[in-house]
Amino acid sequence: MHSMVGNHGFVDGNKRTAWLLTEVLIARSDYRLDIPDEEPIDDLVVAVASGLVGYEVLRTWFSERLVKP
Repeated sequence: MHSMVGNHGFVDGNKRTAWLLTEVLIARSDYRLDIPDEEPIDDLVVAVASGLVGYEVLRTWFSERLVKP
């Protein structure tokens, strides 16, 4: 997600596309994200895009929420 958001591959929709690709990769790896409904994912993606959340912080965020079903 970090690379996709940062490289601006599209004119519009980079953040949405990055999140969808992330979800697909997680599902295809036989994992799922354990995220409470009230946790705002869009805030995380925007923070990554604006540079407020770097790779290591993002890696930690995912590692704390990835679970094997």
